Amino acid sequence: MRLSSLSSAALAAAVVAAAAVLAFSALPKLFVWAAFIGWASYDHSGATVQAAIRSSAALVFGVLMAWLVAVIVAAHVLPANAVLSTAIVAGAASFLIVIASRTALLSVVPATFYGFASTFAYLSLSSEAFTTRMLTSFGWSNVIVSVPVSLLIGTGLGIVHARLANVIATREAGSGNLGLSGDPRVSKHVR
Repeated sequence: MRLSSLSSAALAAAVVAAAAVLAFSALPKLFVWAAFIGWASYDHSGATVQAAIRSSAALVFGVLMAWLVAVIVAAHVLPANAVLSTAIVAGAASFLIVIASRTALLSVVPATFYGFASTFAYLSLSSEAFTTRMLTSFGWSNVIVSVPVSLLIGTGLGIVHARLANVIATREAGSGNLGLSGDPRVSKHVR
């Protein structure tokens, strides 16, 4: 039986996703949902070495920006309630995120916002996470540690997915260039 490129990619995704869910079940301080976001960010960024570098940098930058927002809000720096403070500081951070996209390394603005949103997703999971004590602690319970690690593992999952899909397609078809982005302008070689 000969698999199409799409079937090869689908089979590879199933294997990687199942392995990720199993692995993360043994890592309670890391988040499979964030890893899937990192994986998607790598894929939509082009599924290349450059995509891995730029997407990863932007994801971590997004986490850093959200962490700074959270620290400012939790420390009650602004003379306003938490909702208004969060709105003001998140607005300023969003401005900086877009301005920072002038640099090539931070040019994947959606990935930056994925990291930003993932950080606030984590902070909303636990009332204790959004405290100055937790935001400045050393350890896996701090969002600045657990979320970027989870997101970056996701980039790794995207790379493994692309390579496994290429292996399956190559083995089945006898040749092997598979692009996962769906954009014919993007190189179909996984480097």
